[in-house]
Amino acid sequence: MSIFNELKLKFNPDEPILVGDIEKIYPERSRPWIDKAIKTMTDNNQLKRFSAGVYYIPRKTVLGDSVLNPNKVIEKKYIKNENKVFGYLGGTSLLNSFGLTTQVPNTVTVISNNESTRGRKIKIGNQPVYLCKSPADVTESNFKILQFCEIIKLIDFNSLDKIEIKNLEKYIEDNNITISSIAEYCVYFPDSVSKKILGGPLIDKLTQ
Repeated sequence: MSIFNELKLKFNPDEPILVGDIEKIYPERSRPWIDKAIKTMTDNNQLKRFSAGVYYIPRKTVLGDSVLNPNKVIEKKYIKNENKVFGYLGGTSLLNSFGLTTQVPNTVTVISNNESTRGRKIKIGNQPVYLCKSPADVTESNFKILQFCEIIKLIDFNSLDKIEIKNLEKYIEDNNITISSIAEYCVYFPDSVSKKILGGPLIDKLTQ
């Protein structure tokens, strides 16, 4: 089976394909061999290059080849790849995703294990991104708790309406978040986070 047919079996059109993904499929092959195969596929218009190390299988349309959505690349490189979680949204991006603000940020904020600085701006395609190192190692089992602590850090409870509070309560209930589960991670956030939790309107839900 050709390498392109192999990729078509594993990746959907308009899905980011990282060079590292291809290396996992062909662990016995050298990097020069993989680079040469990628060049052949891009020359034949089977693969499109999105950016350095990022490719995709284009969807063919009457208007031409599809263009990869940069948000898919952001997710795969800095938030989640297959079943491994290593990041989450932060800032206004996080609040917007929870319906806690109507403001749509021009810059997407991402908190990730795959970033080593306290914060830097980059561009993924035409999308500005602000990348931050995670305060604690992000895993499948804790990212929802870290995300919750990040929300508490950002919000002012006095500015939230009843529906927004209910949305947070539902998140707590759906993800079984409790004071004891939060305690391990509060140390990675400002003291204001634990104070806001203990004195805020969610404390009854968190201690049930």
